[in-house]
This record gives sequence, structure tokens and C-alpha cells, in this order.
Amino acid sequence: MIAQNAALQAENARLKKRIEELERRARNYAAPFSREQQTADPQSPGRRPGEGTFAHKAPPTPQQITATVQVDTPNTCVRCGFMGPLILTRHDKAWVTELTPQNAIQVTEYTVPVMACPQCHHRVRGDHPDLHADQRGATAHRLGPMLHATLQTLHHEVGLPVRRIGRVMHLLGGIHITQGAITQAAQRLAADGSPLAAHVDALQTHVQQAPFVHHDDIGWRIGTQNAWVGVFRSADTVVFRANLRHTNVDVRDGLGQNFAGVLVSDRFASYDSRFLQDVRQQKCLVHLIRNADEVAAGEQGRPGRGELYGLRVAQVFREGVRLHRDVTKGVYTRAAYAQQGEELTLRLNTLLNRAPLKSNANERLRPGILKQDVLDRVWRFLKDPDIPPTNNAAERSLRTVVMARNVSQCSKNAVGAQTYMRIKSTVETARLRGQDPVANLTSVTR
Repeated sequence: MIAQNAALQAENARLKKRIEELERRARNYAAPFSREQQTADPQSPGRRPGEGTFAHKAPPTPQQITATVQVDTPNTCVRCGFMGPLILTRHDKAWVTELTPQNAIQVTEYTVPVMACPQCHHRVRGDHPDLHADQRGATAHRLGPMLHATLQTLHHEVGLPVRRIGRVMHLLGGIHITQGAITQAAQRLAADGSPLAAHVDALQTHVQQAPFVHHDDIGWRIGTQNAWVGVFRSADTVVFRANLRHTNVDVRDGLGQNFAGVLVSDRFASYDSRFLQDVRQQKCLVHLIRNADEVAAGEQGRPGRGELYGLRVAQVFREGVRLHRDVTKGVYTRAAYAQQGEELTLRLNTLLNRAPLKSNANERLRPGILKQDVLDRVWRFLKDPDIPPTNNAAERSLRTVVMARNVSQCSKNAVGAQTYMRIKSTVETARLRGQDPVANLTSVTR
């Protein structure tokens, strides 16, 4: 009786710990942004009363100017079309603060001639490819495209919070940059119809034509609404999408209606939808190993040998992952790879195609894996070694998004979410391809 009492107490303690762990996981997934109830009417973003004043970017001092450019004098009136000598009325000053390739601060002063048309007296300003048409007065001093690209890379790739970027740039180069300037520049960069938006659309098309695509998602927030960030990753391209829904429709929208590759994912229910029944899939073996290990851990200490079933299933999948790693390293030939794969397939079939198990946990695990095996979603990588057996690539791509979620309030609105996803897709794809994210952003900024 005493021994039975001790066993029950130990079982009770184990179950309590398990329940706490499951509740913590549920909270982290469903509401990873706060522990309490969401605010129904949150404060609007922006400067609070009494906290700072509006100010434009001040002109540089003469000591800060490192180069000067004389803008060509115009000879055509843009208003009436007069061609010929114009009357010089004054010289405007405009500046561009830029990073040199060595990250040294470079401030270029442009002397812009402002002419007057002798026929209609309309003012005509000199034009230069590095200057904007409205770069005058309070907005005469602006940041260059390389500096803007560096700021966005610090936030979207490195994961530095926007409010810390200004301090970092001040420490590195003495540049004063406000949080609003960085945010507004990001919105202009990723606006609809911009070169960056077209670039991200091209990345999405590239993903839809890839031989295999990893997909995974995590919780996000847009304003006060719960949302999800989904990642679509091929061998050399990453695309992030923010959605208010968490359904198979979002997966199909990301893959496209004509997707002919293999979808690598976990066993979430949305992937079993009839809308994705024609999509070839490979289930992540690491997730299956984790499921089997959890079942085996739950059977420990109970009467019988129920824990052995989960351990055997996990061992088969571990050997499958190891087999794929060996063939990619050249340890096995294709023929030996196929032979080893057949042995693993037979072992798994023996574990799955059997009478119902006595353990309820094992019996829940068995038909779930059997369903995916019947649909040819477990061993598809044995037919084509180029297909990865795990979804680790998608999870790695989401790690920086998780970091951003933990240090911010996610997206204030739909425009902010779209801006973040477009720039994030660009810099992460550049990093995956071994390219310079700053150079990539600069190329779509100019």
C-alpha cells in the first residue's frame, strides 16, 4: 500500500508538470505578446504630448561637408517651354549624407542653381540624379540610399529595434536619425507599386516554381488582432507573409494554384485540407520524432512496455534523417540509399500496420503517422534525395521574426505588417544567396 501510494504521488507530480508545460506552450503560441487580456482601445502610436518637438533635419556645418557638386545650369523652362539663357536668381543648397564603402560618413553639398524664365518668370531649379525634385527648404538635407538600406538591414536582418538604431548610428558616425524617419523611409521603400514590391513579387513567383518549399508559421499581431507570419522558403529564396487567418487558404495563396513541387511542413491540420490534397508533401521527421519521444516519455513508469513503441518509431525516423545526411555527404550511393530506404520503410510498416495498441497515447500516435504514410508524405525524400526530410530551414528563417516579436509589439497596422514582410523577404533572401543585403536594398531604392 505504501509503495502504491508513492507511485501515485510520483505519477501525480509528473502529470502536473506535463500539464504546466502544455499550458505554457499554448500561451506562447496563441498569445505570445502579453500575459493579460488585450487592450480594447489601445493608444495610438506616435509622439506623446510634451515629449519632444517637431524639427526638420538641420543643414550640415561647413566642417562636415566632405565633397561639393556643382549642378548644371538649366536652359529650358519647364512651364512654358522657353529654351535659351535663363536669369540666375540665386543658388540653393541641398545635402545628402551617405555612407562610403568603408562606412565613413560622407556629406555632399549640391549647389543647385535656381533660374527664372525671362518670358513667364517661372522659377526653374537645376536637376541632379542624386537629388529629389522637392529636396529644398526644410527637406534639403536627406539621407542617401545606401544609408537608408543600412538602417533597414539593421532592423530587418540584424533584429535591432528601431528605437535603438538612432543611438547606434550616433555612436558609430555621429549621425542624428529619428525613429520616425526610419519608419517613414521603410514605408516609402515598400509601398505598393514600388520597385521593392515588384522585387518581392518576383521572389514569390520564384518560390512557386521551386522543386520544394518549406512552410511554417508563428503567432504575430496586427494592431489588436492576433495574426500569423508564414514563411515560404526554397533552396535560395525566402518570402514572409502576414495573415489574419490561419487556414489552408493562406498556404495555397503562397504556393500558387500551379505549384508542382513538394511542400515540406509539419503535421498541422491545415495541410490535410482537400484544397492541398493534390500537393505532394513531405512531413518533417524531426516533428515526428518529437511526437514519438513525448509519447514514450508519457508511458514511462506505467505498467507494461508501452514506452517501447514510441522509442522504436522515433528510432526509425532518426535513422531516416541520418541516412539522408549520409547520402548528401557522399557516404552512400543512390543504389545503397534506396536499399537502406526500403529497410526503413518495412520497419515502419511493421510498427504502423498492426492491431490496435493497448496504450491510448500510442494508439493516437499510430493512426496519425499511418495516415501520412498512406498519403506518401513520410518517405518522399527516399525517392528524391534533393528533398529535405525535415522542416528545419523554415524554422531557422522564423527565428529572427521571433526575436523581433519578443522586443516589439509586432505591427501597428496592416501597412506596417506589409512593409516589414517585404523588406524582411528581401534581406533574408539576399543573406541566403550570399549577397549583401545593403546592396540589394540600395539597388531597389535608386
